[in-house]
Amino acid sequence: MKYEPHEENRAARLASAVQRVGVGGGLFRLVKTLALAVLLLGLGVFLLYMRLPWYLGAALIVIAAFVVLLDVVVLKRIAAVDLNASDKPAVGEVALEPGEILVDCIPAVMQYGKTRSVAVLGTGKVLLPENALLMTNKAIWALTVPLAGVDRVVADADIGKWQWLSAYQEIINALQEMISTLPLEELLKQGRAKRLMGWEEIKEARTLPFSQAISLTRTDGKKFGYSIRLKEDYQRAKEIFRIS
Repeated sequence: MKYEPHEENRAARLASAVQRVGVGGGLFRLVKTLALAVLLLGLGVFLLYMRLPWYLGAALIVIAAFVVLLDVVVLKRIAAVDLNASDKPAVGEVALEPGEILVDCIPAVMQYGKTRSVAVLGTGKVLLPENALLMTNKAIWALTVPLAGVDRVVADADIGKWQWLSAYQEIINALQEMISTLPLEELLKQGRAKRLMGWEEIKEARTLPFSQAISLTRTDGKKFGYSIRLKEDYQRAKEIFRIS
């Protein structure tokens, strides 16, 4: 069974809007670039006609062609982004421990302190798209609620970050629906979950001053920090991890 949203929600509309605005902005830039390219092309031809060193005119012509080509490539890349690519579940089985069951969750989170995304020519991928924490009786898991574009950078905009900021309720709603309709193993698989640590592996749990963020340190020294969108979920996380 695969989780399917009942209708296009705010998170999906936000992702589509980012892509449409990116395409519109790309077209506008392309028009301006074409005007500049015509100017450079005309100047290059003029320099050649005046029998000045040929490489001056040739350089302007090459620059004109390059700037137009660059804008075309960026525009095509933005328009070609598949916002639903993150819907595909992880390949393989999720390694649950015997008797492992879900006991709690913290929705609408965003990892901090690490490189979040990479982008080239206007588009890219979010490296840390996890937007929820699940707590079982055995371990803490981070998973990605599969919203449209959650792991994509479109027109240099991190869609997952914008969803966390302005469409966090959709993360909450979708996670609750997944929890109520999917068995734990399938939930983790469809959310491309990562096992952060077992409860016995927690070396330190603390908050950050002047923020709604928690930091978990594993016994091997590896740290995981998450900003929590809603204050009530932040307070609940402090109770779960026994942070005073």
